Amino acid sequence: MRKTLILSSLILLVFGVLAQNSSQRTMAVGASVHFPPAAIAAFQKIDAERIRAHVRFLSHDLLEGRGTGQRGGDIAAEYIATQFALYGLKPAGENATYMQKVPMVGITLAQETTFSLVSANRGAQDLKQLTDYVAHDETQQPESTVNADVVFVGYGIEAPEYQWDDYKGADVKGKVLLMLVNEPSSEDSNFFKGKALTYYGRWTYKYEEAARKGAIGAILIHKTDMASYPWEVVRNSNSGE
Repeated sequence: MRKTLILSSLILLVFGVLAQNSSQRTMAVGASVHFPPAAIAAFQKIDAERIRAHVRFLSHDLLEGRGTGQRGGDIAAEYIATQFALYGLKPAGENATYMQKVPMVGITLAQETTFSLVSANRGAQDLKQLTDYVAHDETQQPESTVNADVVFVGYGIEAPEYQWDDYKGADVKGKVLLMLVNEPSSEDSNFFKGKALTYYGRWTYKYEEAARKGAIGAILIHKTDMASYPWEVVRNSNSGE
């Protein structure tokens, strides 16, 4: 277990400064109308070079990508904590520090993992890891064995506001759900917001909904035209811890 800076702190630090910088541009149009004098005075102290210096350090190759639980990530956390102290922010972490302990679990798919689809007509079809599929195990157990029926559920979406239900009241408890990536395509902004991707089309929603329905697992079918990115992106993004 490592000391880890709260992730939201980093987000607030970076995006908060950028938001102030954007507000400075707005202030030029009508500052006296929109902002009190104290706010205007604060805006005038914004220094683009200081912002650039912070970003340059945090994005430097020496921090090796600031990986979670890795040396570069610890250095970045200490750097941001130091900046908090210089700004006079009150510590809200453990032991009067800016840090809090966050337990983390790393999951890496073992090379000996096997995955087979068995049908009544064609028998068993063994899939090759990273070539035919990538997989995640969220049980946090050293080993998981799944032997269950596969049920196709379209996009795996239940969206009553769009009168769309791929489950249609089906009992999928204990099953493995097979579903398409993304969401129903549309040119109508009132139907799944047209070309914009809603949360319904994201992997996380599909997994969450499958879990809510009591499924034991979920399989997403990747198609480049539907996902808008090639299989290489999926493979390379899911081949490590």
